[in-house]
Amino acid sequence: MESIKEEPGFAHLHVHTEYSLLDGMSKIKKLVQKVKKAGMTACAITDHGVGYGLADFYNVCKAERIKPILGCECYEAPGSRFDKSSGNEERYYHLILLVKNEIGYKNLCHLISRSNMEGFYYKPRIDFELLEQFHEGLICMSACLSGRVPKMILKGLDTGDMSEAEQTILKYNNLFGDDYYLEIQNHGIVEEQKVANELVRFSNKFGIKLVCTNDCHYVDHEDKEAHEYLLCIQTKKTIDDPDRMVYYGDYSVKAEAEMRQLFPSLPEAFDNTMEIADKCNFEFEFGNYRMPKVHIPKEYGKDYFRYLEDEAWKGWEKRYPLGHMERETARKDLEYELSVVKQMGFAEYFIDTRKTIMWARSHGILVGPGRGSAAGSRMCYCLGITDIDPIPYNLLFERFLNPERISMPDIDVDYDYSHKDEVIAFEAEDNGKDHFSKIQTFTTMNAKGIVRDIARVAGYPPSVGSKIAGFIPKDPKMTLDKAWELDPELQNYINSDEGLKKLWEIARKLEGTKKAPSTHACGHIPTPVPCEDLYPVSVDSETGYLVCQYNMSDAEHLGNLKKDLLMLRNLTIIDTAQREIKEKYDVDIPLWTDEILNDKKALELIASGDTNGIFQLESEGMKDFMKKLQPSCFEDIIAGVALYRPGPMDYIPNYIQGKHDPASIQYLTPELEEILQSTYGVIVFQEQVMQIVRKLAGFSMGRADLIRKAMGKKKQEIMDEEAPRFIYGDKELKIDGCVNRGISEDIAQKIWDQMVDFAKYAFNKSHAAAYAAVSMQTAYLKAHYPMEFAAGLLTSVMDKTEKLVVYLNEYRMKKIEILPPDINNCETDFTVVGSSLCYGLASVKGIGKATLKEVINERKANGAYKDFYDFIKRNPEIDKKMLDSLAGAGALDFTGLTRHTLIESGEKYLDGKKKDDKKQLEGQMNLFDFLGDDPESRAILSSDMLPNLPEYSKNELLKLEKEATGIYISGHPMEQYAEMLECNYITDNSCFMDDPEVGFRVYDGDNVRIAGTISSIKKIFTKKDSKPMAFMGIEDPVNTVDVVVFPKVYSEIFDKLQEDRPVIIAGKVSIKDDKASVLADKIFFLDGDNNIVWVRFRDAQDFYQNSKDLNSIADRHPGTSRINVVFNNTGNKESLQIHISSEEAALEELKAKFGADNIAVTKAKYLM
Repeated sequence: MESIKEEPGFAHLHVHTEYSLLDGMSKIKKLVQKVKKAGMTACAITDHGVGYGLADFYNVCKAERIKPILGCECYEAPGSRFDKSSGNEERYYHLILLVKNEIGYKNLCHLISRSNMEGFYYKPRIDFELLEQFHEGLICMSACLSGRVPKMILKGLDTGDMSEAEQTILKYNNLFGDDYYLEIQNHGIVEEQKVANELVRFSNKFGIKLVCTNDCHYVDHEDKEAHEYLLCIQTKKTIDDPDRMVYYGDYSVKAEAEMRQLFPSLPEAFDNTMEIADKCNFEFEFGNYRMPKVHIPKEYGKDYFRYLEDEAWKGWEKRYPLGHMERETARKDLEYELSVVKQMGFAEYFIDTRKTIMWARSHGILVGPGRGSAAGSRMCYCLGITDIDPIPYNLLFERFLNPERISMPDIDVDYDYSHKDEVIAFEAEDNGKDHFSKIQTFTTMNAKGIVRDIARVAGYPPSVGSKIAGFIPKDPKMTLDKAWELDPELQNYINSDEGLKKLWEIARKLEGTKKAPSTHACGHIPTPVPCEDLYPVSVDSETGYLVCQYNMSDAEHLGNLKKDLLMLRNLTIIDTAQREIKEKYDVDIPLWTDEILNDKKALELIASGDTNGIFQLESEGMKDFMKKLQPSCFEDIIAGVALYRPGPMDYIPNYIQGKHDPASIQYLTPELEEILQSTYGVIVFQEQVMQIVRKLAGFSMGRADLIRKAMGKKKQEIMDEEAPRFIYGDKELKIDGCVNRGISEDIAQKIWDQMVDFAKYAFNKSHAAAYAAVSMQTAYLKAHYPMEFAAGLLTSVMDKTEKLVVYLNEYRMKKIEILPPDINNCETDFTVVGSSLCYGLASVKGIGKATLKEVINERKANGAYKDFYDFIKRNPEIDKKMLDSLAGAGALDFTGLTRHTLIESGEKYLDGKKKDDKKQLEGQMNLFDFLGDDPESRAILSSDMLPNLPEYSKNELLKLEKEATGIYISGHPMEQYAEMLECNYITDNSCFMDDPEVGFRVYDGDNVRIAGTISSIKKIFTKKDSKPMAFMGIEDPVNTVDVVVFPKVYSEIFDKLQEDRPVIIAGKVSIKDDKASVLADKIFFLDGDNNIVWVRFRDAQDFYQNSKDLNSIADRHPGTSRINVVFNNTGNKESLQIHISSEEAALEELKAKFGADNIAVTKAKYLM
């Protein structure tokens, strides 16, 4: 039993956690455990200028029964927070603020928020005006040596005038009264002692209490060295840099006895920490959901449920009109679901979610059919929140909202990716920008990153950090300790050097520490009051939106409504394709209808494995699954989406067998057939678990959902309680149990065990159905309108060069012409022109979308651009960067000027145009005004202005295209060798791309041949014997593959290596550190002599007798010409797996040995 500590005790009130990014090192859990172990009962958090960790710290403290004191070490501007020029003054001072109560918490949120919104200058700064406005409920401490009061004291000691320090102290004291404390510290710094002496004097003079703190930045004394490395990471210094930031003294979380030794004559300074702790009694309130303001018609007043109910019944009439076979079923379901929503009080949530969906649809923005368990709700379907009818697919409402487990619904909605900014802007404007925020996330120091960082700080060359990182598997969950256990080579390397051992230990201490703030990609919070009333906010520098400083789980836990505005690229594919179809054929393709979802041609396409670009079905494994399954209905696609994941994949063979051989399906009891028939006897979905316990044992659907959740989360105690109820029943809960319904105990137990086993992996059918609907919609478009689908697919990945390259290459291989960028013919997106695809201009780098739209709109409004000068005149916003990008991509080829001219002389012309425009503003006319639109005069003027320079070479043009768009457009350097490549069984470089869905399409140790141009050469020397070798990049139209050329091969071809040379490389695949490369065995230069050297022998016996000599000659004259032998007696020919030089010296030696008449040389198509 823990001993009870006697009063007064001590509490740390100046504590920086890891949320003082790259400055504080204390992880909150470790910090609080140290405080508890030291016998303290309270602790504060005072991170620099932010409230990132307030909720996290509060929760951990409460769990450990430590009193949390929320606070912040604020940055205070020297004068006004609006003054962003420091001059000779300090840019900011430090000031400690601690929360006493709810008013204090709100005021701290206001101060932190305003410091970001109004006072940011190097740091988020408050000022005295804000303190006057928001000081109530806060305790103020004068802070460390960087505080205003300590700075004034040191200044006064220098000048002999303490009046400014005294006035500053009184200013704070007048504002905070008894809640103002003078803070003393002792880290062994001379200035601290000087300041402390003066603070004691002022304390006695004015009756202001002292408080002692330790400015904690790490937990244990032993963390000091690691903290120094952390500071070096922050300041980009090395540990041996004499100018690096240093914290002199011990900044750990000291025990009370250690603290009291710092100022033994001032016990009251330590006692006062508990006085402050006693004043601080703020408690977060959990469980009260904060719904945003919802606007409904005036006649409803604030009766949100009545409005929701009316809208739902209107939707029911549309979705299930008279004569619909499911109309009555839907009516009963809707009545029930509305009663649950009314009971739970979530009407506003559904109205708010629906609002955004309706707005998006009314503005032509495609919304997905649903996502997650909401797709199982008839009410959501009637309201238009989801677009999949749940009845035909047995989707369950209780999987979404369980009346026996009241919790906030969570509806995730997918929107067309290309309209993400518009959707978010609508949310912000509709709620009010001060009532809407994004959500903070944090990057952490991961295993690979931290070893690189520490190696750099320690002074090692980058190669050392990269080598250590190379031992660590590329896995988001990988830790240094796991990597250590997995790899003896890593252990040997680290143990080989004392410096590396130290590096490793420092890295272990810093691993996982917060590194930088970011924002959640999809999560947003609409609030009923200004955000800063509820939580501290910062400002997103890219968008200007507010950002809740708490992480997503903490923000939700405090009752804030998180809305996920998810953006799906596949909706961009669908929308782009369907707009093209409408424009071209005047056909409106319906969305997610039964006809689309069960379209025979689309299912045949999926069964063929031609699923590139098809949502969820692109990976090689999924293609193989679909080819074996041969799906014949939408239910097969739903099951496929659910099964193709780790765990359920083990059941794929059973599923396929059941589909193709129904006689092989066996049910443990006939009651299971109705539930498992659609999945061929395999439990695939969570909803099936719920149906089984309900039908076989008589559980309510609400309780069935609780069991489903317990099984999925492996809550053994709940499963142990429910298993007997499933088998034998429970009279009190009115559960019959299997046995009482005629199912044997043995069978019931087997069914339970099967459910427990599969529920660990079982998928949410509602989610699978919604995703499968997107799969079928994309498959339908690809099957029936392949060109329009292609345009949509390419448009969706315009900002993903790697994907764009793969898809473009696929269409080129299908002989589909890709028309190059042309400012007079192309649109922002990819479009279909006849039997060709026209390039989407938005993929050209360096041109903003807004500018591009203006250029295209100008063309549409006033006609095609006549020439370069007309283009520039009508688009004054075009600058040199845009011009270079458009010219490099070939989008200005219509002008008749060479790209060389446009790039080299364009900048001069633009400069002249600006000067000319300036003259016009001053009332002068330019020459164009005199000449008007006369073509002949314009041609003369144009010729005078931009003499047409000779065009770049073909390879230079290709290089420009790649720089402008990320890909080659008008060709590829390898195209001239197509026949040679076809003859030599080349592995496409795309197989070496680590696709997040597919992975590599080559395996470690594979023998391969790759082809491409040499994009880079790096010569190095082996450590063992200093022999030269090289690393090369080999680029084909799709990808660049790293190639390792070891000394033996390098010695044969080093004099031929040159960037941009086309080559074929034969070698073995090496997959290491999540990167696939090739270890070269042979390199063939396609622009060199690749011959066959023929050697004739009398017969096979003659060959075998002389083969040793032939091999010796080949060894003395290494090269890339293949040796073929021919036997004189039979005329048979044989290709040897050895190569030789076909230069004169080699041929002369062969002739001398085997006779000149027996040696011949021909051109080779097959190199191996």
